[in-house]
Amino acid sequence: MLTDKLLYDESYWKKVLDNDIQKKPLNEKLHLIFALVMFLQISIAQLLQFIFTSEVKEVRNRAARFLGHTHTATSEDKAFPAGMIFRAWHDKFPKAKKNLHKIIKPCAVEIVLEESDKIIGDKELQVKLKDLTLRSIRTLLQPEVIINKYRLLAPFIWNLLEVISASPNRHRKYNINTNHFEDDHEENDDWDDDPNADNEEPERKWNDLKMPPGFARNPALVGLQAT
Repeated sequence: MLTDKLLYDESYWKKVLDNDIQKKPLNEKLHLIFALVMFLQISIAQLLQFIFTSEVKEVRNRAARFLGHTHTATSEDKAFPAGMIFRAWHDKFPKAKKNLHKIIKPCAVEIVLEESDKIIGDKELQVKLKDLTLRSIRTLLQPEVIINKYRLLAPFIWNLLEVISASPNRHRKYNINTNHFEDDHEENDDWDDDPNADNEEPERKWNDLKMPPGFARNPALVGLQAT
């Protein structure tokens, strides 16, 4: 059961602080709070641990509000303040990056498993023998259909694969600057229509899969094969 009140309420602070303290600029208030933290010899770790593990109702409510997402906010930092704090840790304290990356690995594994289960459980990707036809197989196996489905069901996994396959490494940057890269016609020919196939095969729309400059092959296909 949550405790209703803090040990020091508003009436206590009205006796200790000046009456106009609440009218001070935000920056001055923040300096005052941090000065009190240092004066009381409280570490930031102790303060944050209290905020996010406290059973005091008001503290817990404010912590939950901090971790909530406000869709009507004017910026992502205001919409999800916790993300802003994480980015500040990541960008302003480069020596902490290694440990920050370490703590997000379990979250990444959890997301990957959840998205994998979504793909496995998706009925549109499940092939049932009683409903199996040549046309249904060809429709399902259209690369753009599968890619869009994976992007919808597994955005985290797809983004990781996209970073791996589509990031401009040194070779790709060279291709962009020199406009020199292989045009593997033989490989592209592998995707041509089979002359022995029936005429009901769905039209392939490979033009919808844009290939970034400097690439000899569409990196989306790499992600598709990996998934």
